[in-house]
Amino acid sequence: MDAGLRKRVFPAGFLIILSGILLTLSFPPIGLYGLVWIALIPFLASLRRLSTVRQGFLAGFLLGLVHVSTTMYWISVSVYRYGGLPLWGAGALTLLFILYLSLYWGVLGGVFVAFRRMGCPALFPFAAVLVEYLRGLPLIRFPWGGVEMALPPYLAVSQIVDITGIYGLGFLIYFTNDVLYRVGIDLKERRVLKAVRQGILVLLLLASVWSYGLIRIARVHQTVSAWKPMKVCVIQPDIDQSVKWKKSWQVKGLQCYLRLTEVAARPIRPALVIWPEAAVTFYIRLRPDLFQHVIGLVRHDRVSLIFGATSYDLEGKRPVFHNSAYLLSPRGKILGRYDKIRLVPFGEYVPLRRWIPFAKNIVGTEEDFTPGTTLKPLPSKAGPIGVTICFEGIFPDLSRDLVRRGARLLVNLTNDAWFGRTSGPYQHLRLSAYRAVEERCFLVRSTGTGISAIIDPTGQTLDRLPLQAEGFIRGTVRLKSGAITFYTRFGNLFLLLCVVLILGVVAGTIPWRRKR
Repeated sequence: MDAGLRKRVFPAGFLIILSGILLTLSFPPIGLYGLVWIALIPFLASLRRLSTVRQGFLAGFLLGLVHVSTTMYWISVSVYRYGGLPLWGAGALTLLFILYLSLYWGVLGGVFVAFRRMGCPALFPFAAVLVEYLRGLPLIRFPWGGVEMALPPYLAVSQIVDITGIYGLGFLIYFTNDVLYRVGIDLKERRVLKAVRQGILVLLLLASVWSYGLIRIARVHQTVSAWKPMKVCVIQPDIDQSVKWKKSWQVKGLQCYLRLTEVAARPIRPALVIWPEAAVTFYIRLRPDLFQHVIGLVRHDRVSLIFGATSYDLEGKRPVFHNSAYLLSPRGKILGRYDKIRLVPFGEYVPLRRWIPFAKNIVGTEEDFTPGTTLKPLPSKAGPIGVTICFEGIFPDLSRDLVRRGARLLVNLTNDAWFGRTSGPYQHLRLSAYRAVEERCFLVRSTGTGISAIIDPTGQTLDRLPLQAEGFIRGTVRLKSGAITFYTRFGNLFLLLCVVLILGVVAGTIPWRRKR
């Protein structure tokens, strides 16, 4: 390596690693979210030293390796401790996942260098949110780890998501980092007036978003007070994943749910009790004797019950398995069943199963789970309830579609026991909570081992249970009524505007020539 290249690469590597660490520190559970507004500045400074798109991609890929491995290390816990893979298989799968997610950061670095070479570096924040959006699309749907996860949803600045969705908040973070980076460059090169103008621009934008948030929080609280109240109980049994699915625990686990529900519900007579994902670990069609205890509970306490269970349908001679949520009426009648549509990669199905056969043990069956085909609210007596299962809660489009179809309350059932005592449950809660703000709707979250919570339409957590603790939440939610949000009505219009702007500017930089 020649001396000139060494001078560019080594300082750049240090800056990239620094950005990766700062990003991780801003994410839950450490949660120094103020760092996210400056975390990318060292990374952007490193890209200034690079001259090709390929070098930019490699720089971004390195950032991804540092940030993803320190933020999502829980993947190794899930696939090794609870997934049943040997150590080498868990290590290989974790590495593949980290490499895959790091590719998106690589694209981000390449895009920055490409736009700088085209003479339109200001397009970077617009392109960055489009790259984040790509994470939620096939082949592997996994929209986890966007920069907006660093910010608590109850902050005034976060309220903008009811217009732009989380990608608008991501844009704000990328834009602030980018402008502050350019302010630093201008000051270094003694372009003081330009630096001041750019600094004022970012301050005005942040102040406007913050002011909007304060106004919206006050108005939402005023609006919500007129909504119909409903008492709910959320049950969290804290059953370890290592024993949860053992046949001997079918009865023990059910008894735990019945006991907690009796203690939690009988003093207040709630309208709705919520058990988490896979609370019932037997097929209710095959074990009516056990399910009769659940029916007896709701009849005795006169409550509706939402619970998670694995279900199956027969298609020809072969069973098709689903991860499902049921709604049981106070009379013990099943009012509805929702089959999970978005399955967890390597948890409920194995992408590219033929090429990585060692990963099939994670699912636990020779066949993958089958996604559901219908997304609609469950029809409770109080009103339609929109249910998502597990990491479906981090997909904005699912909750949006449920509210558009009439859901007056959002419920997320999940089994975060797979994470163990890692950063995973804290990150999962943070991402899911944004659905309440986007839709301006109460969100009730029930998890097997935590963190269960009740979240209001401003993103504020009204009550929660700690991680790996047995207990319950008694609370009051209010059923959404009236107008839907701008985001609910128009969806990711902000992303579309980003695409139009990028295409327009890029087209303007191409030296079009008339053919003679």
